[in-house]
Amino acid sequence: MEIERRDTLSVNDFVREFLEPNVPVLLGPSFTQSWPARADWVVDGGPNFARLQQLYGEEQVQVAECDKVYFSDQKRTDMRFGDFIDQWHRHPERKLYCKDWHFTRSSTEYTAYTPLPQLSDDWINIYYDSGIPEQHDDYRFCYLGGHGTWTPFHEDVYRSYSWSANICGKKRWILVPPGQNHLFTDSVGNWVYNLNQYDKAQFPQLHKLRRIEFIQREGETVFVPSGWWHQVENIGNTISINHNWANEFNLRFLYERLASDMEAVQYALRDVCDMDGFEEHAQLVLRADSGIDYRGFFSFVNYMAQLYLTQVAGECQELGRLDGYFRAQSSVYRALQMVDHVLELLAHDKVASMIKDRVDQLRRRISHAVTRHKQL
Repeated sequence: MEIERRDTLSVNDFVREFLEPNVPVLLGPSFTQSWPARADWVVDGGPNFARLQQLYGEEQVQVAECDKVYFSDQKRTDMRFGDFIDQWHRHPERKLYCKDWHFTRSSTEYTAYTPLPQLSDDWINIYYDSGIPEQHDDYRFCYLGGHGTWTPFHEDVYRSYSWSANICGKKRWILVPPGQNHLFTDSVGNWVYNLNQYDKAQFPQLHKLRRIEFIQREGETVFVPSGWWHQVENIGNTISINHNWANEFNLRFLYERLASDMEAVQYALRDVCDMDGFEEHAQLVLRADSGIDYRGFFSFVNYMAQLYLTQVAGECQELGRLDGYFRAQSSVYRALQMVDHVLELLAHDKVASMIKDRVDQLRRRISHAVTRHKQL
């Protein structure tokens, strides 16, 4: 299997060929050519450490030690960005990797990049920017690391999409299409940590795994679809900008992941299922394990649906960051219909009984808007 590479791609073609069918694509360097980060953060083909120190030296970052396993991840430490750069230079053998750094919070006056129009339909970051969620968060990240730093085999948070744009350096990717969990999961439910080094007795079927392997070069952007597990290794000193994101096209995948996680929680708590308040306790455990519960998921869906209903009546300011293709009338009604499909699943989910009235109310509003559209 090979990943498709594109040097030109319209928003409409991206949606039709990659977003809707949920398949990956590698976009050429021309897409990110105008990003300030590609000029400011790079010198002689590598990181411009002086400029990065000037911009972010005092910021706190999370750093993984790639040679130290911590459950299904790597051991992580918080440190000053400037100290991380110093350690990177002094001790390359430690394979320190700055990960999940919310760098856009660090400098509001400096804009390092603008998401590509094809990738602008980003509901997760619109929602978290609204201030509605209890936690102040976002899913915009920067990753920086030397040769051999890497990220273990994983699926993205919430079963979201992700995209990753290389500012400098290269990455070696392994992408695994959905539907193969039984091949990389052992008898007690643990998934393989490293596809390149594993216990064949523990994972006897792993050699059957279908995968896509490729090298991502400087300036190129990878679109990672929902449910595609992956493992990534840096080749040389590498910087990338990444987003996790979701929209109408993968909303169903997010719900299915949430429902699956709840099934696992209920099974783990099966011995106390008769206790008073079990349903609320299960939601609490779900939120702790998965980062979201059913109320949080509905809050996300409801917020985005309200924005699209506002767009039906006029111009919604919060959707202004989306490319015009996604704000066109046909796209807005399509999004509302796809939201309604997920709301229908929620309405029939017994676990969601505490929000059923709100789900039904939102469905009625969407139905009214879609019906009026069809009559015009």
